[in-house]
Amino acid sequence: MGGLTTCPSMVSRLRKLGYDAPWKEPLRMRRSSTFVLSLATFVLVGLAAPALALAQETSPEPLPPGEKKADPLEVAAPPPTPPPPPQRPLEVPERPTPPPPPSFEEDSEDGWANGDHFEFTMGFLAGQRSYSKTSFKFEEGAAEGIGGGGLVEPFVKPPFDTTNVLGLRYDLRLVMSHIRMTVGFDVPFTTYKVSDSTATYDVSGTQRKVTVQSLSAKELRFGIGGEYAWTKVAIFADLLGGVHWVDTELSIDGYKADYGAVSFAFSGRAGARAHVRKWFFAQAAGEVGIIGDIRWNAELSVGFFLK
Repeated sequence: MGGLTTCPSMVSRLRKLGYDAPWKEPLRMRRSSTFVLSLATFVLVGLAAPALALAQETSPEPLPPGEKKADPLEVAAPPPTPPPPPQRPLEVPERPTPPPPPSFEEDSEDGWANGDHFEFTMGFLAGQRSYSKTSFKFEEGAAEGIGGGGLVEPFVKPPFDTTNVLGLRYDLRLVMSHIRMTVGFDVPFTTYKVSDSTATYDVSGTQRKVTVQSLSAKELRFGIGGEYAWTKVAIFADLLGGVHWVDTELSIDGYKADYGAVSFAFSGRAGARAHVRKWFFAQAAGEVGIIGDIRWNAELSVGFFLK
């Protein structure tokens, strides 16, 4: 206020109002006005300084030019799903034409007779037996009272010494790594004339007429052997061992007498198998006795083959 300049018009107006010289106020009033202004300035500066410092601390850092601050709502929202890629036609690689199925001739080259397998055969049997070294035992009959239990001589005469047999043969076999394991059953029927077996023998000191009424046998066989197969044909050889049950019925002057015997026999067999289908074959074999009542056998059979 002390720096104000007065103009003539303002001075004249003040004089009219009764103020003679307002700029000539006492020095005390000027000092008080200066103090009030200084105090007001100090208060304003003291209030403004903390506010400016707080504003500088809370104000975010300035973004680089050209960047825009992300909106919180935009950040929380999931990103938009990208559009699916354009569909392209599926390309199937070209495959070579499969070979035609093997023909009957090609399939046969694999060897129907080869490999591990099971066999079941059934066929005809022809052979010859000799029971002259077989021990027969009296089992039952009315001839026991006349000494039939001690009869020995007829069993070394026909048909016991040599008799032809015809019958049936059944075999079940497992072949593994060219090794054959066989179990079988034979039913041979003897062929002879009853009249040729009639003779007179001494029975307990009395001459009596003896006739062989029947002679039959059943044979259970076990075998171990080997085979070699080539395409549709296999050749084989077996060592057979069998348990033989023999029954015979004699008539001694009209009295019936039944005799029985159990024996064991070894024989050797060799033959060939020929396939007409993978699962069906025909077989022929010959057999020669080694020990026991078998002299020889021949068989012709058909069988089923399972790999």
